[in-house]
Formats: sequence, C-alpha cells, structure tokens
Amino acid sequence: MKSILKIALYASLSIVIVVAALFVWTRWQLHLPSQEAARKQFANHRTEYVRFVSLLREAPDVRTVDSDGTVDTYTGHARVVPQYRDLMGKIGAKSVLVREDGSIEFSIWGFGCTICSDSFMGIRYLPVDHMKQGRPGWVPILVSSLDSRNLPHENGSVANGLYVVRLEPEWFIYRFEYRE
Repeated sequence: MKSILKIALYASLSIVIVVAALFVWTRWQLHLPSQEAARKQFANHRTEYVRFVSLLREAPDVRTVDSDGTVDTYTGHARVVPQYRDLMGKIGAKSVLVREDGSIEFSIWGFGCTICSDSFMGIRYLPVDHMKQGRPGWVPILVSSLDSRNLPHENGSVANGLYVVRLEPEWFIYRFEYRE
C-alpha cells in the first residue's frame, strides 16, 4: 500500500512540475517587448534589415524564410540560402514573410501555432511603391502605441488585427494578433 501511495505522490508531483513548467514557458514565449525595445532593436540592426530587404526584392519568388535560412517559394522546392541564414541570426528573426503587396514582415517576438492563438511582434517593411492590395482583415492599422491597453479589445483581449507604428517612411514596428 505504501508503494502505491509513493507512486501516486511522485506522479502528482511530476504533473504539478510539468504544468508549472508549461505555464512558465508559455508566458516567456508570449512575452512581447516594449515598443521602445523594438525601436532599439531596429536601430541596432537597421543595416541588416536594409540588406535583407534588398536581397529579397531581387528574389521575387521567395515567400518565406525560416530562422535557419530555409526559403520557401511555394513551389515545393525549399532550399537553404546562407546569406539569409546569416542575416536571420544577426537580427534574431524567427521568420520572414514576403506579402503579395510587396511588404516584408520580420517576425522577432511572440508565439503562435495551429491550435492556439497567435501573438507576434517584429519589424515590417512597406515600400513606397507597394501595390495597394492586401488581404481583407489583415490590412495594417496605424496606431500610436502597440501597448495592449491602447489597442482595440474584444472578449477581454487585444482584438484580431495587424497593428503598426511608423519608425521611418518605409519601416514599421508591427504587432499581429489572432485569437481562435
């Protein structure tokens, strides 16, 4: 009987530790920096961002770049590009997404998955000569602050949307929110 109690105690303790670790990991992953920290990150890596945009504009077939420099052109032929891998490492990006309108999003902070809500923050390039098309619902909303309390709310959390704050004429800090 004592061994069953001991096993039950260890199992319960293990479950509590796993749940606590999952909670801490989720809070760490979902943490978005202050707008000021994002501004500093951009200022510190502006040269790398400009170089990356220049390379991507020369490769119109690229749609996504993963953190390891793997490029997806949506043709089924993924490949690793060493220059992209180096730039991803220098700026600390998780991924880069090239949109149909010519904008480029560098996802740096946040977390999302297929079965959970998405909350990302990063740097967004929008060229002056961009096409005036965008996906309905994900058109950037220019705001003065990306702080949660200053953004629109829905059901107790920040409403779905792509929120941007201008840094320079073609550069923005963005925050993307999508709740299931």
